Amino acid sequence: MTPEQSARLIELVGEAIQREDEAAVERSFNDFQRGMAALRADFDPRRLQEAPGGGAND
Repeated sequence: MTPEQSARLIELVGEAIQREDEAAVERSFNDFQRGMAALRADFDPRRLQEAPGGGAND
């Protein structure tokens, strides 16, 4: 393999890794958003007020 071919191969591999990293970040962010939406859907502020000791700021 010539030095130019080797350099091009390294460039292509780097680009493939970068695309996979970007996709992994996107999946992680989407998982986070779904998790936060589920937490918001399950959140009931009345449970905090009913906790022993009074309200949420105690």
